[in-house]
Amino acid sequence: MKLSDWANVAEIVGAAAVIVTLAYVAVQIDQNTIAVEASTRQGRLDFGWQQSELLITQPGLAKLVRVAEQDASTLNEEQRLVFYEFTTWRFATWELTYQEYEDGLIDEELWLAWDGYYMLMAEGKPGYRKFFSDTRRQWDSRFMVHVDKSLGLSD
Repeated sequence: MKLSDWANVAEIVGAAAVIVTLAYVAVQIDQNTIAVEASTRQGRLDFGWQQSELLITQPGLAKLVRVAEQDASTLNEEQRLVFYEFTTWRFATWELTYQEYEDGLIDEELWLAWDGYYMLMAEGKPGYRKFFSDTRRQWDSRFMVHVDKSLGLSD
């Protein structure tokens, strides 16, 4: 074989090696994406559990939240602070999930499930409407529009 023939063989082998390497990198990226998505879902579940755990284990918190959900104006300053801080993290999780959906990081089915969960939590409870009206400057503008529509605040 001539030197030019060997060069052609080397080019073919090199191209094949590049293709194999790219395929390997693609598989690694896919596996990493799956791992990141799983970690994100687990983080959301863990955070939800922490909120529930607080309601279960902190004396008086569940009662305070129930009262505040119906009429936050009945709370004293300290109770309102506790309710608003607790609710901020609930809404922050809802906002994060909304942003992930809008950015294409979670699919519509998963978004609708989480959105339904948060709507079930907040819908028909004036305390959450008041909370969101009072704290709206801290939320992403896209999320504000969604919550306004969902809670009937955009009328």
